[in-house]
Amino acid sequence: MIGIGPADARYPPRLLDLRCPPDPLWVDGETAPLASRAVSIVGTRRMTPYGARVARELASACAEAEVVVVSGLAQGVDSAAHQGALDAGGKTIAVLGAGIPSYLREARGRRRTLAHAIRASGALVSEFPPEAPPQIWTFAQRDATIAALGELTVVVEAPVGSGALITAEEARRLRRPVYAVPGPIGGAASAGANTLIADGRANALTGVEMLLGVLGLRATPKATSDPAEDARVLELLVATPLDPDAVARRLGLGPTALAATVARLIIRGRITSTPDGRLARR
Repeated sequence: MIGIGPADARYPPRLLDLRCPPDPLWVDGETAPLASRAVSIVGTRRMTPYGARVARELASACAEAEVVVVSGLAQGVDSAAHQGALDAGGKTIAVLGAGIPSYLREARGRRRTLAHAIRASGALVSEFPPEAPPQIWTFAQRDATIAALGELTVVVEAPVGSGALITAEEARRLRRPVYAVPGPIGGAASAGANTLIADGRANALTGVEMLLGVLGLRATPKATSDPAEDARVLELLVATPLDPDAVARRLGLGPTALAATVARLIIRGRITSTPDGRLARR
């Protein structure tokens, strides 16, 4: 782990746009991704299966396009975004609301495993001293750092009062584009994100192709044969679009397997997500 200041050539230049750039910024992992093209993907800790799928799809598409995924390593959407980037062989940066050793010492289960995977293929970063514990104000402060590290910020799912909305407002203050994924009307998990769109504080993000288009990129499908799960999903969608839960039930796929399959098929241009969240063949 190293601490780098604004005068260091390895210091991420986008952080200089903050009113008070972190000094030092503690980094555990690679420093090169800090200066690479990056998108911040954030959302609620209590994500729905829809939010998990979208976070993985967007992060996987970014990783395939060699765009770094930035998030906060919280439960829910943040972790799904990090995992989606890793599963696609990409780089991801986790901005922590505590000192790095303090976080690693307290982390348990899946988040601990994910933290070590991120450190090996990207970086854990923090603006707080190594032994600093997490506090309410540290999470609000790190949200600004998440917003600054990305060229743009995407809010996947966020209820009213979500910390992800703080990240969105910080991105707006930095004059960075903000996008939000539309959710079901009346759905609590998407209420904050839908309000961002309705109030004109965020653009509605309708899918992977739109995100890559905003970045001036496009998906480049890999020339590989379809795994068995891919073929089964494609066959099921021949007749009509279906919502992800229906696909999972009919094929007996768990949430993780379905999310990975859907992400692959969307990235390869085989299926698309309709405005109401259903999956459809192209």
